[in-house]
Amino acid sequence: MNYLKALFQFGPLILLPLLISFVLTRILVLWAARLGLVDYPSARKTHTETTPKGGGIAIFLVVWTAMALYCWSGHPSRQMRADFQDELLIFLIPGAIVALLGLFDDFRPLPWQLRLLVQSGVAALVAGCWPGIAGLWWRVAAGLWIVGLTNAFNMLDNMDALSSGVAWLGAAFLVGALALRQPVLLVDADEQLVFLLMIFMGAVLGFLWHNLPPARIFMGDVGSTFIGFFLSTASLQLALPIPWTGDADILEIEWRSLVPLCILAVPCYDLTSVVLLRLSQGRSPFHADKQHLSHRLVELGLSSKNAVRVIYLLAIVSGLSGLALYFVKDWIGAGLVVGQLAGWWLALALIEFLARRARNQQPPLAA
Repeated sequence: MNYLKALFQFGPLILLPLLISFVLTRILVLWAARLGLVDYPSARKTHTETTPKGGGIAIFLVVWTAMALYCWSGHPSRQMRADFQDELLIFLIPGAIVALLGLFDDFRPLPWQLRLLVQSGVAALVAGCWPGIAGLWWRVAAGLWIVGLTNAFNMLDNMDALSSGVAWLGAAFLVGALALRQPVLLVDADEQLVFLLMIFMGAVLGFLWHNLPPARIFMGDVGSTFIGFFLSTASLQLALPIPWTGDADILEIEWRSLVPLCILAVPCYDLTSVVLLRLSQGRSPFHADKQHLSHRLVELGLSSKNAVRVIYLLAIVSGLSGLALYFVKDWIGAGLVVGQLAGWWLALALIEFLARRARNQQPPLAA
């Protein structure tokens, strides 16, 4: 794919969804409280003032509507492949279910068992029907990827501009990955996915302006779960180790399937570390608390703004490592790239562990 041509062709498409999302989010800032979409301060949250939530409605409406129009417009110049249209059709209803589930949870918190059950059902539907996935194990892996990222971005939404900023960076690096990978897949598929990612980036950026600290509105579960679901499904095209010709006999398992995992390493690390911490403490992994990566960086002495900036930096480093996989020629080079990235994350985990142990070993202050 000619990346520069696609960039000039699709890049301006960020502007319209950005503007629409900006205006819709502004309307939600003014009306969220009247609709009952309000986030109150609590011991497990970092904000100290009552803040509107549900700003993710704007992201969902812009992205979902654009995909629906793109899918059913039937414009001949787009030369949409039949299987890509199937992908959009598979995405539209499950995407709406994920967003509506998150919206219901914003109005009245739902049991985690119900949320996980519905999300798992949606992921199974997408993985089971997605064109190009061959074999049971790849479908299971795709389903786990979708459920995991949907919840990972939801968990990451705990500080101003954090989850939405990481999602924007992730989408940008996915666009870069589409530009760099070898032309194994059909060109139209890459161009169409770049188009959708540009729409997504514009919608997220329009919301992000209102979410910068001090945030005037939060995404809410409707936004955080939807962006996780969108990025998990969008990245499937990069992760699948087979050509998109539907030929299940041609199977090339290669290191480039790790590109989405590297690009989206931040939410994956946050989810994994939080779950392990909660299990080690004998608590449910779905018990909300202040043990996320951002909270732990604050415990190390960073301000909330600087903690978010550090996580942005980690997202950029991880994304660049993902793109570097397109420049290596064999598994040895891929191992070095993935190994150095894993080394950085393990070093961070070790620093966090030692700091936490040092705090726990400190004697209590005298009264």
